[in-house]
Amino acid sequence: MKKGLRTVLILSMCVAMGLGMTGCGNSKPYSNYDLSEYITLPDYDAFETSVPAVSIADEDVEAEIEAILESAKTTEDVKEGTVKKGNTVKISFKGTLSDGSSPENMKSDEYSLTLGEGGMIDGFEEGIYGAKIGDTVTMNLTFPDPYTSNEELSGQAVTFEVGVLSKTVENTPVLSDEFVKENSDFATVAEYKAYVAKELEQEEYDSQLYEIKSELYAKIVNGTEVIKYPEKELKKQKKEVDESYKQMAKTSGADWEDYRNNTLGVDKETYESEIEAYAKELVKQEMIIYAISEKEELTVTDEEYDEYLKAMLESSGFEDDAAFKEYSGMTIEKYAKSYKMDRDLLLTKELDAIYDRLLSKTE
Repeated sequence: MKKGLRTVLILSMCVAMGLGMTGCGNSKPYSNYDLSEYITLPDYDAFETSVPAVSIADEDVEAEIEAILESAKTTEDVKEGTVKKGNTVKISFKGTLSDGSSPENMKSDEYSLTLGEGGMIDGFEEGIYGAKIGDTVTMNLTFPDPYTSNEELSGQAVTFEVGVLSKTVENTPVLSDEFVKENSDFATVAEYKAYVAKELEQEEYDSQLYEIKSELYAKIVNGTEVIKYPEKELKKQKKEVDESYKQMAKTSGADWEDYRNNTLGVDKETYESEIEAYAKELVKQEMIIYAISEKEELTVTDEEYDEYLKAMLESSGFEDDAAFKEYSGMTIEKYAKSYKMDRDLLLTKELDAIYDRLLSKTE
């Protein structure tokens, strides 16, 4: 398969062998199947696993604190001092052509400009370097030839009168007990550093644990033997993936065949072959999840699901379901159902159970 086909497909998340599989289809499409007739799970209790090995250095804590201080910086306009390359300044300017005219697009009472970025014609920004705030600078310049922004000005001489009004200064706070008290629940720098270190350790632990469980799931998927595919589910999955591609083509305003050939980069035969393979992978993974559910006797309770949705709202920064609906156009429950979040939670519970059991054998 060419790279474009996998890259463009939004539903490619489903085939990722991780914990966050998004929904593709009905909520429980295999409840009427004896999955032992379709797949054979590996003996995953014989797998080896590991525990996160977290090590946070002092340099990591300092770097995190620097980032925190940087994010807390403020800006202010100052009206004293001099300006230099790299400064963001506010200026007034008026350009006068050799015939004495001053077109409206060559004058401003207040204009923000970062010196050195090349936003003005050659010599304009350089002419302001070293000027004092409050000064007026006169510069005789020439528009480039050609001047693509306004061909009529190409090669013309111009005199600019530039008033330096102010410059923007960034104020990055210094880590101190005062800063800590104002921006956290702690009183001293030492306490705050300990807190930051603990947070970094937890983040690293969670990240490593996620990778370990993702690898565990990948082993299960790779070790699962497919006896046969349920034709009904395979056909439905293939149709859904195909429709997803065609909806993308429609949304982009492209003809389907042009989209397939040029955007996805595959011909019809290759497309059909890869859609078939992709649908099989999706069906395989769904069968694995529900087969493990039966084997482990695990389900998702209503209470667990409600807490899961609540946590998802909070982690996404939404105050409540109404705020989520205003943003997405649907309730969190409808969104979760359309993306089969219950299956996400089920898979998480399965991997938690299997991982804990494997871990207990190594202790």
